[in-house]
Amino acid sequence: MLIEILIALAIFGFAAVYLVESAFVASRTIRLMKDTRELDQKLLWAQSQILKLKYAELEEGGDFPLPDSKDCPIDEVEWEVEVEPFKVVHLYRVHLTLRHEGNEKKNIEPGERKFKPIVYRENWSRESDFVTDVARMKEESKEKYRNHLDSFKNP
Repeated sequence: MLIEILIALAIFGFAAVYLVESAFVASRTIRLMKDTRELDQKLLWAQSQILKLKYAELEEGGDFPLPDSKDCPIDEVEWEVEVEPFKVVHLYRVHLTLRHEGNEKKNIEPGERKFKPIVYRENWSRESDFVTDVARMKEESKEKYRNHLDSFKNP
C-alpha cells in the first residue's frame, strides 16, 4: 500500500510540473504573438505613411520613426524603395522594403518586410525617371484606340 501511494505521488508531481511548465509556455507564446501582431500593424502604418511622401523624398529612403507604444518592441524602421511604372499611365508598382533591428528583451529578431503595392500617382508622370515611359504608354494607348476605331469603320 505504501508503494502505491508513493507511485501516485510521483505521478501527481510529474503531472503538476508539466502542467505549470505548459502554462508558462502558453503565456510566453501569447505575449510573443501579441508583440508580433502589434509590429505587423505598425509596419502597415509605416507603409501607408511612407507612400504619402513626394517622389523625391520617397526615392531617398531612410529611417522612419514608429509611433510610441508600450506593446510594440520596435521604435523605427529603415526603408528603401524602388518604383517602376505599371502597365497603365499614372499607376506605379512600388517595391518597399522595411527593415527593423529587433528587440532582445522581447525576443523579437531583426527582420525585413517587403510590400509591393500598386499606387496611383498622377504627379509622378512629370518626374524625369518616368517621362519617357509615360509618353510611350500614352502613344500606345492612342494607337490601340485608333486601331479599335478602324475595326468599327471597316468590319
